[in-house]
Amino acid sequence: MRAREGISAATTWLGIVLVSAERGEAVLTMATRPEMTNRQDVVHGGFIAALADTAMGWALSSTLPDGERHYSFDLKLSFIAAARIGEGLRAVARVLHRGHRTGVADCRVVGEEGRLVATATASFFIRQQVGNNE
Repeated sequence: MRAREGISAATTWLGIVLVSAERGEAVLTMATRPEMTNRQDVVHGGFIAALADTAMGWALSSTLPDGERHYSFDLKLSFIAAARIGEGLRAVARVLHRGHRTGVADCRVVGEEGRLVATATASFFIRQQVGNNE
């Protein structure tokens, strides 16, 4: 099943681009920019977390039938190396488990030349969409 159409306003604002999402896997990219700098002059970890969470969400979304939605309720992120401002980041996520009520995914965030920046796992609650109130 293909991932649902539509990109959120937050994803657009962050500059996250969906490369692919199907069969329980997703690839997203994000260009880093000066506004993402922390006090150590590298990419703030919150932006890396947002990229990883978004990638895992798209991977899970690609497994859901119409009418089902998902919401992350747990996120574990391990930083391996600093991401540099101006560096393009790539998140590769895959679904590890997709049940009726929960799902689990993992993600690897890499920088230029495939340098590992972070790893992540997330748990998701899955539920039937009710009306227009998602």
